[in-house]
Amino acid sequence: GDEDYQNIWQKVRSVWSYVYDNYYHDFDFFHIGGDDLYLIVENLRLYLESDEILQLAGGDAYPDPLFLGRRFQERGNPGLMFNSGGSGYTLNRAALKALVVDQMPKDGVCGPRLRTFAEDVMVARCFRHMGLVPYDTRDDAEAERYMPFTPGAHYAYRPPKDMSMRSDWYPVYTPHELKTGLAHCARHSVAFHYVKGDLMRRIHAILYAHCKE
Repeated sequence: GDEDYQNIWQKVRSVWSYVYDNYYHDFDFFHIGGDDLYLIVENLRLYLESDEILQLAGGDAYPDPLFLGRRFQERGNPGLMFNSGGSGYTLNRAALKALVVDQMPKDGVCGPRLRTFAEDVMVARCFRHMGLVPYDTRDDAEAERYMPFTPGAHYAYRPPKDMSMRSDWYPVYTPHELKTGLAHCARHSVAFHYVKGDLMRRIHAILYAHCKE
């Protein structure tokens, strides 16, 4: 399809189909994200190798489908849960196969000809039809692993007194108590969104000890 924001769903459908056709047997997990995403690969690997994920996926071969990311509830509706595309989301092999082979071709469910920017909502809709919903990826301290904003934005954020869509969509879309300040981000955070240019280079330099100061 054309290079247009409203065509992202069709482009992501093509991306996942290509990944399935060419890399399905090569990896246990697959993560999708945009070019303004900072992904801490070591922390993602640590999480995916944890006992929690092994048990959730049914053992070492990860036979059961997994859909991991930052959960949002569309307009506050807990029945319409999806993983934010901003911080990216992670599928295991079973979920990738279910999405591409079993769900995406279905007309009326996964919108094989639909034009929309909301690819994250559409992927969740496909999975919901087969009974797979986003898993709660917060750590033991209920801190988030997948972040929809920058580190600074999460550190400074405070919910408004008026908890409504008109005031601020973020707390409305969050399906659990929204922690603030240093308590928000997990010690082993996986991803941050809206990270571009100098900020991306700065975060990388701090994390990997490349700063001279």
